[in-house]
Amino acid sequence: MPSSAETGLSAEAGALAVVLRSNDQLVDLSRFSEVGFDAAVDAMADATRSALVSDIKCFVSWCRSRREPVRVVPADPEDIVHYLRWLQAGSKARRPSKPATLDRRVASIARLHRMLGFGDREALPTRAGMVRDTLKAARTRRGQRQRQAAPLRLGVAMGEGDEAPEGVTIQALIGGCGTDLVSLRDAALLSLGYGGGLRVSELTAAKVDHFTWLGNGSGRFEIVRSKTDQAGKGVLVWVSPSTAARIKAWLKASDIAEGHVFRRVNVLRDEVEGFPRTRCFVGKKPLSRQGVVGILRRRILDIVDRGLVELGDTDRDEMLRAVSSHSLRVGLTQDLFAAGEDGAGIALALRWSSPTTALRYARELAVSSNAAARVLGSLSDGL
Repeated sequence: MPSSAETGLSAEAGALAVVLRSNDQLVDLSRFSEVGFDAAVDAMADATRSALVSDIKCFVSWCRSRREPVRVVPADPEDIVHYLRWLQAGSKARRPSKPATLDRRVASIARLHRMLGFGDREALPTRAGMVRDTLKAARTRRGQRQRQAAPLRLGVAMGEGDEAPEGVTIQALIGGCGTDLVSLRDAALLSLGYGGGLRVSELTAAKVDHFTWLGNGSGRFEIVRSKTDQAGKGVLVWVSPSTAARIKAWLKASDIAEGHVFRRVNVLRDEVEGFPRTRCFVGKKPLSRQGVVGILRRRILDIVDRGLVELGDTDRDEMLRAVSSHSLRVGLTQDLFAAGEDGAGIALALRWSSPTTALRYARELAVSSNAAARVLGSLSDGL
């Protein structure tokens, strides 16, 4: 396989091609199609593409590390089983992989085979019974469902029978923000991320010209491209007046007139003639997924350490581990469910792939608001 510069592959496809090209002795490229390969990579969402490259690098590294290197493509089902067991075992430097991670790794191997022309004339090695049995055994042995992102709810009762969440909430996090430059950015990010039910990729991709401000103080935010809109048709999200005010305050203070809205702020502390001085410099590149998670965790630590919220029996470190870039979106999903919205309406509003996905994140709230709870809870004998 020639280099991406020689073939004209896109940068994204070229990055994956480099991994395969440097290990061509383990990869059968006889069916390789530049056009098909490039099209397959370009059709992926950014997160999917990143996961694929990471997964393939891992599998290639394992194949090369064997006493006698084994084939990456076409892979042997037995080798895939050994690879999955290696992932499950973990090591001092690597945690044992969870069932969801194993599923993703196998899916990436299958996708790579299809991208290189395998799977049409013969069965994919990932579909072999022994591979599927290994994945099933991993799920059975694990004996627990995948941990979901900790929800960050607004902090008010959303409907009859719903109690106002306590502890770390969106209101508490925004209330803990000050008036300095970093706080203005964080308050705007939290407000838009929750209010729009945004995926982190949608949040970090926000640009100044994606916003339209209306006369009543509210606004509209256009999501140009997202996980469920790879064609780039775009979708509009309502921006509340309070969220609009926070975004405008951040843009004015940071002097951002164009380009990405949420960026890294570098803080420099020094002294001038014996007096402490703090200077802030706004970067040009957008925040990363890890940057957003870092902001959420720092803000949580801040309000907890300052005594602005009480965690009760919740372990602080465990909560921090559970918080992810998905927490804002999950929090709004649960709030909408608590307000009485159905799964179909929530899925449509927040661009979930299906009502089932939306309801999965509202599972905990569903316990106290399902049909049995409503009927039995109204009985005078308190069943």
